[in-house]
Amino acid sequence: MLSIDSTTDTKSSYYKLEKTIQVNNILVCDKFINWVIGEFDLYLKNESEELKVYFPNGWFCVKSFIKENRFFFIEIKIQGKSKVASEILMVRLIRILDQVVDLFIK
Repeated sequence: MLSIDSTTDTKSSYYKLEKTIQVNNILVCDKFINWVIGEFDLYLKNESEELKVYFPNGWFCVKSFIKENRFFFIEIKIQGKSKVASEILMVRLIRILDQVVDLFIK
């Protein structure tokens, strides 16, 4: 089941969603980030240490990292003015990850 951590910043009225997902392989992380770059090609992006994509009324970032030199994780953070739009974007990103995992496993 998909669980999404959600908080509301009442000072600025932005919704923040965070999701950390463990994956089997660092290649899945790289392919997922590349797929997200292609999917959001027309949006303003910053691709330094993490992928940060700006969209109307907010942004999201995707970062991969390793814990204990053997566990690979993808972290997705979304900040937007609309709770519904932020949740839809999170589901869209999770679906992209699912597609990458399915293709990588086959």
